[in-house]
Amino acid sequence: MGNKNNVMCSFLENAERFADFINGSLYGGSSVILPEQISECQTVYSQNGESRDLLKLVCEGGSYTLIGVENQAQVHYAMPIRCMEYDLQEYKKQLRNLKTKYRRKEKEDRYKLTSAEFISGLKRNDKLYPVTTVVFYHGMEPYDGCVNLHDMLDFKEKNEIFKQYVSDYQINLVTLRALDENNFQTELRDLIGLLKRSHDKKEFLKFCRENKHRMSEIGEETFDAISVLTDREDLIEKKHAYVGKGGRINMCKAMEDWAEELKQEGINQGLGHGIEAFVLDHLEDGMEEKRIIEKLQKRFRLDAEAALETVRRCSLQNSV
Repeated sequence: MGNKNNVMCSFLENAERFADFINGSLYGGSSVILPEQISECQTVYSQNGESRDLLKLVCEGGSYTLIGVENQAQVHYAMPIRCMEYDLQEYKKQLRNLKTKYRRKEKEDRYKLTSAEFISGLKRNDKLYPVTTVVFYHGMEPYDGCVNLHDMLDFKEKNEIFKQYVSDYQINLVTLRALDENNFQTELRDLIGLLKRSHDKKEFLKFCRENKHRMSEIGEETFDAISVLTDREDLIEKKHAYVGKGGRINMCKAMEDWAEELKQEGINQGLGHGIEAFVLDHLEDGMEEKRIIEKLQKRFRLDAEAALETVRRCSLQNSV
């Protein structure tokens, strides 16, 4: 699970894909956030050593917003508290920066803070940048965790009267199953489209074929991400066979080869069962093992060693 989350984090780290993810998951595909409005932010909070998955500063004109993304391959039952703590750490960091700025200004410019400003660490009209966190659950099982703080708290009987005075905290949950891949403009569209169909081989291949014009030339980073997130890491070792012009990769061809491998495995498995049935029938009829081995070599073109091993395995099975 950890590896999948790391891969998703790396994939969304790119500013263009990050903007596409926010626009496609929160705004129905509208271009609310542009890649050029995004700046990097530190994700580690040195006060306690905790680290977010992703955090970006979005600047539009003179307005700033901090947007974090937490990637989850499995349900996290304490997610409201986890996100609340991350957001709180970010607000506390902004407060510390303001406090440091004013204390320095007070020393250098003999600027006098009022007692309220000194205690607070900020002026009456100061505003902090808003912070929000999006939880991207890319697992296939339904998300059955709490989506707000109140749902995690034990409000019942007599203490329920206090619920109105206990502040709530709502998480912004985005689930893979609820996403429409057509709301995305980057290769995130193909990654999400395939992930949603990863447990249905027919639909998986159908998506590849219907989008062949895109799937025939995807980026290496997207190819690697799809391979890991769909549990096909073996494709990464074979990708050199699918590299085309400009280093783009033919994912469609890789999937067609995979389908052919599955088909051949099925044929081989069926043939194996047929050979075993052939051997067991002759053993039950009392035919000598030597004669059965000769038939296997003649009819199924097995070499002597494979034929002998098959007969011995069937003989053992027949004697149980």
